[in-house]
Amino acid sequence: MFPTDDTICAIASAAGQAQRGIVRISGPGAAQCLASLLVEPVNLEEITEPTVLTAQIQVEPFPPCSAKLYFWPDHRSYTRQPSVEVHMPGAAPLLQAALNHLCRQGGTGVRVAQPGEFTMRAFLAGRLDLTQAEAVLGVIDAVDQQELSVALSQLAGGLNRQLQALRDQMIGLLAQLEAGLDFVEEDIEFISPEQLRSQVREVHEQLVLILGQLQNRLVQTNHVRIILRGLPNAGKSSLLNALVGRDAAIVSDIAGTTRDYVTCHWRIGGIDCTFIDTAGVELNDALLSEIDRDAQGMTSRQSEISHVELLCIDGSRELDAWEADQLQIAPRGVRVVVCTKSDLPGFRPLAAADVVTSHTDEGVRGLREHLKVVLCQQATEGTVVQQTAARCFDSLETATQSVQRALELCDQQWVEELIAAELRTALNQLGLVVGAVYTDDILDRIFSTFCIGK
Repeated sequence: MFPTDDTICAIASAAGQAQRGIVRISGPGAAQCLASLLVEPVNLEEITEPTVLTAQIQVEPFPPCSAKLYFWPDHRSYTRQPSVEVHMPGAAPLLQAALNHLCRQGGTGVRVAQPGEFTMRAFLAGRLDLTQAEAVLGVIDAVDQQELSVALSQLAGGLNRQLQALRDQMIGLLAQLEAGLDFVEEDIEFISPEQLRSQVREVHEQLVLILGQLQNRLVQTNHVRIILRGLPNAGKSSLLNALVGRDAAIVSDIAGTTRDYVTCHWRIGGIDCTFIDTAGVELNDALLSEIDRDAQGMTSRQSEISHVELLCIDGSRELDAWEADQLQIAPRGVRVVVCTKSDLPGFRPLAAADVVTSHTDEGVRGLREHLKVVLCQQATEGTVVQQTAARCFDSLETATQSVQRALELCDQQWVEELIAAELRTALNQLGLVVGAVYTDDILDRIFSTFCIGK
């Protein structure tokens, strides 16, 4: 990891010709660096507040030029170190000459900054957390107004506020749990079982929501997994064949024909997709054979790692109780409700359906268009920048699973120590996300993707 007690400088404006350019300086020698640029001396020691100066500067071999000098003499700068920004004519040779001048004349220990070093100093000084640091990169890399808005929202602390509130809630919950464990023989109740269950459930619901936001953001990657899920004989296999235009899955009127899952690759709206046809959901596990139970397990596992769910509901029969329950449950990620078999007699469209379709080419065209719209929206919408979603997903998923286990333990007696252990695991994972817990490798991986001067 880079040292933080020396003075760094870099060109902070974009490469290429421009009317104005920026040279940025941060560190204990910032004032000395600024003084070395000035044509007319200024008593910088008398400046105790952030100040903007207009002055003549000179760097060899160029003649003097006018510049605006933004000077932070104390901890109120971006890096919480004495800092300077020199706004000067944007000619590339002049900016490079200014950088060379600072390294030669600015004093001992002045060097050119490495990629992301200014933002890393801001993180290490507590000015930003890791999610906000990544938002800085999101602002730099934004290609449209939507991506810029997402990055600015995260930089303003949107995600950070949610995660810090969760961490504070979990720390308070752990404190009450562990106090009860310390005084277990005194018969003192610091938190009732009902309160514990309620608070753990609340934390779990918030984690599931944040995890869904990250998963939606990851849909914009070049590969999306789309699972077809529903009761047996709901038309999943016919729908898969119609979507990809070939017989990829076996189709039969006999319920339970699909046991192992079937995958098929297709491209929608420029995004590579893998469609996964799964065994129909069976509700009475006790009556299933070992093969059928394995098929149900594979369906659950595929559902957990998929980005989009096509919930297939047969519109030619009455709505099943399981289907009604599914419609009431908030999906973990993106869900599209498909009312199938619109070509059969007795079909009645489902009010909650996003798409009504059949296995015919005409019937499936609407589903293809709907998926295209959904995937394109997910590629640009979200509350987190792409880099944060990619880095944090595993940690947040582990935290969610730990809190889920804690919630299940709340229904048992004398397991407070196990609940506390699961909450500590989740708390540690949230610490990795915001940077309360980090390693040099994590910082190098994040900040090495920045450009120099940021």
